[in-house]
Amino acid sequence: MIDSHHSFCKHRAGELAAVDNDAEGMPQDFLLAEFEHDLEYSGVDQVVSIQSRRSDSENVFLLEQAALSDDLVTGIIGWAPLASSDLRVFLEKYAFEPLIKGYREAIDDVATADYFQNPDFDRGIAELTQRNLTMDISVSADQLPALIQLVDRHPNQPFVLNHSGHPVSSSSAPCASWTRNIRELARRPHLFCKLSAMNPSPNTALPIRSADLRPYFDTLLHAFGPKRLMFGSDWPHSMAYTTYPAWLNVVDDFIDPLSYDEKNAIVQETAIDFYKL
Repeated sequence: MIDSHHSFCKHRAGELAAVDNDAEGMPQDFLLAEFEHDLEYSGVDQVVSIQSRRSDSENVFLLEQAALSDDLVTGIIGWAPLASSDLRVFLEKYAFEPLIKGYREAIDDVATADYFQNPDFDRGIAELTQRNLTMDISVSADQLPALIQLVDRHPNQPFVLNHSGHPVSSSSAPCASWTRNIRELARRPHLFCKLSAMNPSPNTALPIRSADLRPYFDTLLHAFGPKRLMFGSDWPHSMAYTTYPAWLNVVDDFIDPLSYDEKNAIVQETAIDFYKL
């Protein structure tokens, strides 16, 4: 089993370069020892480490943690200045680092125009395509229409949508606009999706339950199919509303009716194929 989305976090008081809002407020370190503790008895054999800060030091940090992991970390999705004129020089530094499979941009906490309407950002994605690198992308639910246009501009770039597009709903049913946009996005075969950080309730103090999330999972499954869905924990950010075992139980409930091959795709084969692990 492969966890396709987790982060290592080292608390840095006052740092303002976090990609994820959660990363900025982490009150303690979440490093390899803490992760291995939470993985105990989980059945997870390997993981993909995802950047959570916009800095080159984040790439160095993730590589250091991977070196200590005894092959637990099978891939790294780093950070790169995709809109920078120096991008090619930056990427060359990691061109021969086999663990780095691609790069990530989290756009859900910034102005949409800074990325979706930025030709320099498009040129950066084209550079990833040329180098056969994947792209993780995190957007808010209201940015999904702009993401559709971005994905259409890059038909040869493998994308994976993080956190199921951050669905938000105050009821048990998914928002109609999120459902519509997810179905439209899924028509693009080069876009994949992660089952991670699915917490649509605005009240994050409430524990998540598989029954509440089933309509969201069903939408994603019918849209993408098992071969374009991959399990991710979003550890340690997900600890704000769940635990590692609890999220595994939720995912197990989701996939229980599926065939062996369909389950296997979601829990490992999709990640292996997408990231070339």
